[in-house]
Amino acid sequence: MREKKVAVIGVGGRTGTMFASELGKVSNVLGVGREIEKIKQKELFIQRKKEKPELFGGKVITDSQWPPSDFLPEIIFLTTKNPVKPVVKYYYQKLPARQSPEADRPMAGGKEKDTFPTLVLSQNGIACIKEAKQALKEVLGKEAENVRVIRLNLFNPIDRKEKENKVFIIYSLPIRIVFTKISGPGNLQDLTSLFKKADIIAKEFPPEKAKNMEFSKLFFNLIGIASATRGLSVKEGLKDLETFKEEIEVLKEYIRVVKASGRDFLNFPHFPVKLVTSLINILPIKFLLPFRGYLASIISKGREGKPKDLAEIKYYNGQVVRLGEKIGLPTSINQKVVKRALG
Repeated sequence: MREKKVAVIGVGGRTGTMFASELGKVSNVLGVGREIEKIKQKELFIQRKKEKPELFGGKVITDSQWPPSDFLPEIIFLTTKNPVKPVVKYYYQKLPARQSPEADRPMAGGKEKDTFPTLVLSQNGIACIKEAKQALKEVLGKEAENVRVIRLNLFNPIDRKEKENKVFIIYSLPIRIVFTKISGPGNLQDLTSLFKKADIIAKEFPPEKAKNMEFSKLFFNLIGIASATRGLSVKEGLKDLETFKEEIEVLKEYIRVVKASGRDFLNFPHFPVKLVTSLINILPIKFLLPFRGYLASIISKGREGKPKDLAEIKYYNGQVVRLGEKIGLPTSINQKVVKRALG
């Protein structure tokens, strides 16, 4: 079986480097990034937990070199930060259409269709689907219907450390993800096979669960943001009485907004979001206080000590505020957290 051609946009960053490295074991990967000097200088290393660091290898180009004439990808993994709309427009407006391989060639009236690479969105938050679809429509018009769009949520914490002019991208195996199809032709068998070959533990959700999947992952991401805005780690924040109360109020507000918008939560493998949200929603904070030390240890262990990144606060708590405004529900605690983060 031939190798899939995969372009990873955002290589050099944490998520992009990780996906390029893991998928590169089983597919033909091209890394694309704005800052690839460390790669060219052989100063970017992959460090999987319990393994020795290894030099990041593989073919890489800068975004200004996109697209290369000798590499038309079948799948684009977009791992850049929010917002995604300008990034999607930049990469897809430069791509020529391609005819699908015989095995997955969609047919309409007996004629072959030209298609564009599958787009896989790995960003946090709940805004990227809408932005990506808008970008594709603006660039491709009706041809945007021929782009298979995939939503993917990653659960592995990925850290980045520098030492002696070298950069280390640090994470544990196995990689754990959930994913679903948003739009476009075909099924997800090729992606399922790709993840399996790369030893990535992946759970597929049906398309109608896409929004609930996003809302559930955002719940997971919100934990620890209030602590980070106070200069505390997740473990420190959840152990502190006042910070713990704020963390729970942030989540309670978010749960109310999601429920009021007609959405729900899903249980993920190894993280039962639906169960946890149900408990937080019905239990007064005073009943949760005795468990704050236990929760601090569990959550901190799951994140392997990686600090929360506030760079995309507008796509975390800020999104809760916007959802609340849209349906007329107050989100004063989340507003306070956003204001504190932005100074």
